[in-house]
Amino acid sequence: MLTEMVAGLAAMPAWAQVFLGLFALAFVVMAVGPGREYRRYRALLEGLSTDLGATAARGRDKWPVSFSTAVDGRTFTVSYDYRSSGRGGSYRGPGGHLLITSTPLSGSRWALHQVDIIPVSANRLLRALEAKLGAGSSDERFRVVNDGVPVREGWFDADTRAAVTAFYDTNVARGPLWVKEQQVLHIVSAPWDGIDGPALRGLLQQQAVVAAAFERTAGWRGPVA
Repeated sequence: MLTEMVAGLAAMPAWAQVFLGLFALAFVVMAVGPGREYRRYRALLEGLSTDLGATAARGRDKWPVSFSTAVDGRTFTVSYDYRSSGRGGSYRGPGGHLLITSTPLSGSRWALHQVDIIPVSANRLLRALEAKLGAGSSDERFRVVNDGVPVREGWFDADTRAAVTAFYDTNVARGPLWVKEQQVLHIVSAPWDGIDGPALRGLLQQQAVVAAAFERTAGWRGPVA
C-alpha cells in the first residue's frame, strides 16, 4: 500500500508534488503551531508569577493560567487566556493570546455598571472616524464609554482622569481598561513586548490607583462632591 502511494506520488507532475508538499507543510504548522504558542505564553506567565513571588495555576481547561498577587494593599489576578472574537460569539474584546490583570472594586454599586476605556492611540479606525467627524482633540488619549447602566454624572472627574492618564503613561499599558462584573481589568494582546516582573508590578501599582479613583467617585449615588 505504501509502495503504491509513493509510486503514485512519483508519477505526479512536479507542480502537483509541490502543491501536496505545501499542503502537508500547512497541515503540520496548523497542528503544531497552537500548542507551541500556548507553551510559549504559558511560560511567560509562569515567569511573571515567579518574578512576583507567586505560583501560576491552570484552570480546568488549558486556559486560563493565572496567579494572584497583592500590590499596594489590593489583590490582583494576573491571567493568560485565549479568546476569540469571531462571528457569532458574544465576546467583543481583543482576541488571541491575552495577558489580563484584574482587581475587584469595593462597593456594590459597581455591580450595576460596565465601562470601557479605550486607548485612542491603539485604535486607528477610531482615530480616523473622529478626525473625519471633527470629534475629540489630538491630545486626548482614550475614550470612556458606558456599556449598560450609566455611572452617575460627573464620576469621571479631573482626579479620575489623571489616574487613568498616569496608568497609560506606563510602558506596558496599551490595552483597554474595562469595568465588568465589579472588576477593573486591563487587557494586553500578544506579543506582550516589554513586560517583565518590574514592569508588571508598576502596571499593577497604577491600576490600583485607578481602582481607588473609581471607588471614590462612583461608589455611591448623590451629587458630585
